[in-house]
Amino acid sequence: MRKAERNAVELLARMGIKEPPINVEQLAQDLGVDVSYSFYSGEVSGMLFREEDDTKIIGVNSAHATTRQRFTIAHEIGHLLLHKGRPMIVDTTVRINMRDATASMATNAEEIQANAFAAELLMPKAWVMERMRNFMEQSDEPSDEDAIRTLARECEVSEQAMQFRLMNLGIITSS
Repeated sequence: MRKAERNAVELLARMGIKEPPINVEQLAQDLGVDVSYSFYSGEVSGMLFREEDDTKIIGVNSAHATTRQRFTIAHEIGHLLLHKGRPMIVDTTVRINMRDATASMATNAEEIQANAFAAELLMPKAWVMERMRNFMEQSDEPSDEDAIRTLARECEVSEQAMQFRLMNLGIITSS
């Protein structure tokens, strides 16, 4: 298990969370982070703002679907726990991480880690594997599409996020 996933598993255990759906907004608050919803133009999904006085804010694009907002919060929690942040000057010295098109494509190591953290947090591997076993046993004619739809609904994530998760776990192949 990689560092990002291990951190997500440890956070869920520390908070006593055993199964989805994960209340990421409450989790952020429990970590001392305020979550703020605002409209962001362009492709910004969200941001993590950290000041030296320990103020922490996750900004979430209110124009995005709820499932994407949940992934964004989980992604930013990943940055909070895994990365020190990037310097930026806004009246005072602050650190900020942005979730945008680059983050979604995951072309740099920090974004890949934050995405892996978010996937494990929202769709824990152990739970997904067990739930898939149950789904396959209980369905007369199980299909990947039915599994994706069912698990996405249970985890309160998009079907696309669940499809990627199942592919990354080697449970399904690309369709």
